[in-house]
Amino acid sequence: MNQLRVALHKLPPGATIKILRKVYSLPSPAARLLLHDLTKPRSSHKPWIHKVPWNGEWSGCWIGENVRKLDNASLMKRIDECDIVLFNVHGGGFRIGTCTMFMDTWIEWIKVLKHSYGMEAIIMSIDHRLAPEYKFPSPVEDVVRAYEHLTRTLDIDTQKIIVTGDSSGASLILEMLFITHDPSMFEIVTDDDPNGEDQEIPKLNRLPKPAGAVFSSPLVTDQTTSDSWKTNVKYDYISQYTAKVIKKDYFEPLEQNAPPGTNQVLGIAKLETGFKEFLPENVLMFVGEKETLLDDALDLAMKAENDGVIWEVVLENCVHDWFCLREVVKDKKMLNRADITFADFCYRCVRGIRPKSALGPAIVNNYDYYNQASYSLSRSSTSRSFSDYSSTRRSSEALEAVIEEDDEEVAAEAAKYYEEMGSDSDSSDTDLDLPLSTASFKKQLQVKDVAENNSSKQKLETVFV
Repeated sequence: MNQLRVALHKLPPGATIKILRKVYSLPSPAARLLLHDLTKPRSSHKPWIHKVPWNGEWSGCWIGENVRKLDNASLMKRIDECDIVLFNVHGGGFRIGTCTMFMDTWIEWIKVLKHSYGMEAIIMSIDHRLAPEYKFPSPVEDVVRAYEHLTRTLDIDTQKIIVTGDSSGASLILEMLFITHDPSMFEIVTDDDPNGEDQEIPKLNRLPKPAGAVFSSPLVTDQTTSDSWKTNVKYDYISQYTAKVIKKDYFEPLEQNAPPGTNQVLGIAKLETGFKEFLPENVLMFVGEKETLLDDALDLAMKAENDGVIWEVVLENCVHDWFCLREVVKDKKMLNRADITFADFCYRCVRGIRPKSALGPAIVNNYDYYNQASYSLSRSSTSRSFSDYSSTRRSSEALEAVIEEDDEEVAAEAAKYYEEMGSDSDSSDTDLDLPLSTASFKKQLQVKDVAENNSSKQKLETVFV
């Protein structure tokens, strides 16, 4: 397995994309086995990880420099004294993934924040229950409880909290923010006690909003009918088949007379207003021009921005989740610039600094670190449907994510090998050390403009009322 892991990191992005397309379409047990092994922490990562087993409120890990061997008191002191707490939820289509799957990316975030801004950061990375063993809304509940633990139990000032999520993790973050801004819209019901005894009904609490939110290729709707689904499916590793598998695994089958919107991931995507009520004032989103989810993510961004949310977009010529899954990116300098953008956003959020585009031309750019990094941020000169609060950023050097002809043979061989491994592996989850575990610019832009978006937990159910 380790040889395969090393080989994957050496493959060109096009071949990696083809392998990922195969892995994400596999049944959950096989997909978890492969992805878990390919993304498990290396020896160099381990000092950065402080594991947290399920404690009745959350499970996952704290990620920070030399946190592994800290005792509880020392860990709490580190959390209290740090400048930024990143509340992170991993992606994986609700079916796969772990709280340590993108360690290189997350460690780089911490390093850039420290070296460029002198800010100490720590990541609270959440493990949530996975489908199909645990369907909607179980993962949402896990994220809600974890955020409640951070803000209530640990009493961390939300003005230093940035919530982050990639793909389905961003979906769970959005749902969490929506639920916790007005819990009166929901009620929690529990399974009947087998002994017939009354159970205490868990209470949903209104929780304060974080200082900011960062989404990487957010999954914002269960619909797959946008134009980007038609034009980008040939480039991306998220396919129509993968979408069908996710829906099948994550949602209970609908009853014949089920009301509209039942079991719909992110009914938030259907909202036209009200975003400012539950979203933080500032949101940063990384998306790829070649991903199938592009239009839906940009649709959500446009509606939120029209509602007063300051929504910044980093749009690169890449596929799904390129900001976190860095093996699909050829231009590593682009990733360095993206990390600086991320760190700049986090710094501004916790320091209460509004972006230049939101304040007007009178504001002077005081961020010398851009010059140090040979990277300048500027608004596009093209006409866009976004309001003046919007900022679409991109680099002058984009990744050509189209699969190259030279990659076809090696990609086919690798995909075949992975497929054989998946079919030969034991499908039982008991052997896995894993938790059981949303625009377009309304097409007002032409293509040229775009080139210039566990069982130990009590089983709960969130019901819309």
